[in-house]
Amino acid sequence: MNQRFSQLYLERGTPARDSARFRHRLSAFFSDQLSREFNYPCRVAYERETGVAVPWLGNSWHFNLVFKQAELRDVLDAITITYQVLVKGSQRRLAAEWLNFVKRAMLEENVGYQLDDQCIVHFHIDEEFERVRATTLAVLDYPEFGAVKAAFEDAYRHLDSEAKDTKASARSMFEALEILSKLMVPTANRLVKNLCVQKLREVCLSVSGGDITEQQVLSEMFTSLGHWVEANHDYRHGQRAHERVAPSEETAVFILSTGSAFLRQLAIYATRMQLAAPPTSPVIYPSKTKED
Repeated sequence: MNQRFSQLYLERGTPARDSARFRHRLSAFFSDQLSREFNYPCRVAYERETGVAVPWLGNSWHFNLVFKQAELRDVLDAITITYQVLVKGSQRRLAAEWLNFVKRAMLEENVGYQLDDQCIVHFHIDEEFERVRATTLAVLDYPEFGAVKAAFEDAYRHLDSEAKDTKASARSMFEALEILSKLMVPTANRLVKNLCVQKLREVCLSVSGGDITEQQVLSEMFTSLGHWVEANHDYRHGQRAHERVAPSEETAVFILSTGSAFLRQLAIYATRMQLAAPPTSPVIYPSKTKED
């Protein structure tokens, strides 16, 4: 494999979520290898699956410009769609070349994604981290959890942005847990260790179910939550320092991963307490009158 100065000597740093160089390389490969025969089928498939228009330039559509100009989510989808079009067109050699090129470009440009064998894009840094995010979001999908969900999504957004704000990320996760805790214990003023190991533990265990052993295990989990809350107060509030102190990215990932797990479990108990639940009976509309 041919290596270049930038691959041998430049500091790679933390993988990026987006990269202009990476985008340009995808566009260049498509223009050089695929554009003549696959511009049209890729355009049709892309617009059908994403609902986004392919750029028009001069007197024709240019699918290669998707990689340069589209939102990141659509660029990552376009990678997979291109592969699928090639396979459907019985161009497995080209499909393999495209997949291998994108893999190499991801590695060389240090973007935080990886491809599976079907050319589907996944987060590279920590797949478990993303799985926890998705499963927690699923249990927050009720109107009653709107403020909790907004704070939860802010926590990940602050960490996903190009200019990462790890302190804001940690604070937002704390806020999500605090909002939910106040919903579950309306008399609570703020989220502190004692709330976790007393009132919050009490209301959750009353709906958790399970045998004696499970109840004991869950009881100790609220002790852990109390320690999590106490440990994160330094990021929740200001510190006695002249300069702003923020957690490292590794610590922020740990805070979000553990916080998400606690939040998901509390949300499950909240639904059992009927603080948030789908309607138990169909909505009945008034019958029409003759005047209607």
